[in-house]
Amino acid sequence: MPTNNSQPNQQTLHSPLAEVVEQLTDWDEILADPQTGSTMQLEAVKLEMPLELRIQADETGKLSLNGSAPTQTTETTIMPVFHRLKLHVEVDRGD
Repeated sequence: MPTNNSQPNQQTLHSPLAEVVEQLTDWDEILADPQTGSTMQLEAVKLEMPLELRIQADETGKLSLNGSAPTQTTETTIMPVFHRLKLHVEVDRGD
């Protein structure tokens, strides 16, 4: 089957689900704006977003669960199943 080089490879659009969650939760407790010197302290983050999941097998048959933001914006007859990711991260100050 010929490939269309103008379209990104579907395999590269999806990252391991653990990496997706890590990227969404990788924030510093104190955020600073270097231009104004203003700071903001985060105590909790709530996130809800659509998520496209893909199960992929490598050449040895090992399966991995990968995810990304939805890759299709146009409805087609065979659409990927979209899921919703709800994430709540809260700072535990150990008080």
